[in-house]
Amino acid sequence: MAELTFDFASVPPTWDFCFNEHCPHKETCMHYFAGRHLPEDNTEGFAIYPNALQNGKCKFYVEKRVIRAAWGFRKLFLNIKHRDDTPIRRELQQYLGSRSAYYRYMNGQLTLTPEQQAGVLDIFRAYGYTEETDFDNYIDRYAYE
Repeated sequence: MAELTFDFASVPPTWDFCFNEHCPHKETCMHYFAGRHLPEDNTEGFAIYPNALQNGKCKFYVEKRVIRAAWGFRKLFLNIKHRDDTPIRRELQQYLGSRSAYYRYMNGQLTLTPEQQAGVLDIFRAYGYTEETDFDNYIDRYAYE
């Protein structure tokens, strides 16, 4: 797995941290990885208790992995017919949860996971657009899902 420079600001505000040094999965778990990078001035927050590990398994385990995230829809809309523009934008807003979420993904405040990218492209394909299906920007980042 590729290692990235870790930016603690990328951790979601409600992320659970794990500090269980005896967990057999700690080297590949995103909860433990984020907990190891906790800034010294963070003194409280959400945590996973050691007893979450039962019979060698933890129900909170999230594999530490790097994904290719994307944001920005301008390129996708370059060759869209005028009549399809508004319906596609509405479907995207619904798919992404709200109009404000749509704009956060558009402007890079949020990034799309590979699964979300596929969902967005499926909306365009449903309208017959199968070419020029690139997002404006891509970045490799740790996955928190």
